[in-house]
Amino acid sequence: MSNNAELRMPLEDAVAEVLSLLTGLELTYDPELERFRTITRALNRALRANALDSEWSWYSSTTSIGSAGCGESVMSLPTSLRPRIINDDAVRLVGDSCGVDGCGSGSCGCDDGRVVRWAYFLPRDALHKYSGKVGLWCSVERQSIIFNRPFTEAEEGLDIQVPVMREPTMFRLPEIGAEVPEHIRNQPVDFSYPDLIISRAAYFYAQTDPVMQPRVQTLETSYKNLMYQLIERDTSHTDTPYINDYLLPLENGLRSQDTTHHHPHSNFN
Repeated sequence: MSNNAELRMPLEDAVAEVLSLLTGLELTYDPELERFRTITRALNRALRANALDSEWSWYSSTTSIGSAGCGESVMSLPTSLRPRIINDDAVRLVGDSCGVDGCGSGSCGCDDGRVVRWAYFLPRDALHKYSGKVGLWCSVERQSIIFNRPFTEAEEGLDIQVPVMREPTMFRLPEIGAEVPEHIRNQPVDFSYPDLIISRAAYFYAQTDPVMQPRVQTLETSYKNLMYQLIERDTSHTDTPYINDYLLPLENGLRSQDTTHHHPHSNFN
């Protein structure tokens, strides 16, 4: 959802916005009616469809999958999340605060939430080539993250944070015929710019209503234009990230040495 309070929109307002796009009138539906549920379902379909656009970057974040244990080399990822392997990103091993007064200024010498080790993503069939290296790399196999070597004693206890792509949060539907509680009405649209979700929901809804079907093509053009504008805003009008799907450390033919890279060129949260 949007961090800007001006752009946050509850479900009740989102349904009214969809109606306004479809009819051009200031209409509202009682949340207890079936039509309110139908438009809510259209909003949910729009959220799911939106998650497939722009390389999932609209629903990207980082998540902790546990602490590194000495000797371990495989970690599990929740089935609800997918690792994000784009834009030269990496798994982070992050230190914890020591709890000393003034921690975070660097004076106490602890890691205090700082990244201690980066583990870049490699193709699965290339990971075994780096099993004897000091550096840390990883690959993804289904819901497992496999590292090229076991964690050492120095890395034990570090928090493992993985860049992930999450599913959007769906609206919970009100029960038919029952009084709709306020927390259902006030569910926020899970997107930073709700107009795109509303425009797309209106397009989906118009396809199911014979009266609205003549407007389907116009509504499709409207939501696509808005989507392209948002993608352009997020890519063309910001610093272009360094694009490198996989970082492969190379060795020369005379001596073996790690060409480690201390941090990724792009560090998206």
